[in-house]
Amino acid sequence: MENRFLRALRAERPDRVPFVPAVYEHKAWFIGRTPSEVCREGPRLLESVVAEFEALRADAIVVGIDVYNVEAEACGCAVTYFDPPDTSIPSLAPGSELFSGGAFPAGLAVPDPHRSGRMPLMIDATERAVRAIGSHAEVMGALSAPFSLAASLMGPANLFMAIAAEPEAAHRAIAFAAQVVIAYGMEYARRGITAALFDSQASPGLISPRSYGEFVLAPTRHVIRELTRGGMKYVPLVIGGNTDPIVESYIRTGGNYILCDGGATVESFLPACRAARRAFRRNIPASFLLSASVAGIQSRVREEIASAAGYGGFILGTGIVPYGIPTEKIEAARPDAR
Repeated sequence: MENRFLRALRAERPDRVPFVPAVYEHKAWFIGRTPSEVCREGPRLLESVVAEFEALRADAIVVGIDVYNVEAEACGCAVTYFDPPDTSIPSLAPGSELFSGGAFPAGLAVPDPHRSGRMPLMIDATERAVRAIGSHAEVMGALSAPFSLAASLMGPANLFMAIAAEPEAAHRAIAFAAQVVIAYGMEYARRGITAALFDSQASPGLISPRSYGEFVLAPTRHVIRELTRGGMKYVPLVIGGNTDPIVESYIRTGGNYILCDGGATVESFLPACRAARRAFRRNIPASFLLSASVAGIQSRVREEIASAAGYGGFILGTGIVPYGIPTEKIEAARPDAR
């Protein structure tokens, strides 16, 4: 039977609401390793993805730990990793931005996904995960969307300042980032793998809806269009926070599956997505999973499903679950949990 996740992407009501929890650094916990260990070793990353699936039986899984670092590191930014037993999430080192505005660095080149940084490791691990569990769940790679990658390359504060004071510099940085994302994403597409775009730096909590329309919408649409032309069967776009103010623009990006995060509302997403026949994932916040009882989580699940009024493109997920969260808390968020 076809994966219910793919039916939801076509807004065709599946046998039950698909379940897609946001598991990134917590993958490492399933095999008793730290995020810094797993994100740098292909066999361990594959092992963690398989263990995640076996524990949670999600309908779709993203192969990634520190999803905003891979392209930036391949371009030359430094990533801080942590030695065991430190379970901190790898992060871009302060001061590692490649430029801050003004003249664009002449020697900065689009990295080669076959050899640059961890790009080949991530692609190979995703391809292996497709072979291992792809008949049971949708398996996706992870890509930084162009705006969030530009924020990594410049430093978020520098990019936000450029939007206000040097708009042409901001446009140049985002355009370069789009080239990087397309080059990386095309290698996934060439292998028959889709990849989700992550763009939380573009959340309305950080930039205005007007700036989203001026700086984010067009390059994001360009990336999604090129990846689709390159063979990706769908391209999810994940933006955290309260995206109600940009939901119409969010849909216009062409992302086949968008995120109604904890700060957003089904009341805003449902009519817009129904009209566009666009799938959306409603997240139960990770903070709620941590604080609520299993029964309380199951009650919240029923409420969220009822709020979707039977819309076929509705997907249920979670906010990014923290490393070490009890498995029963995630399992309780499954639409078929008992």
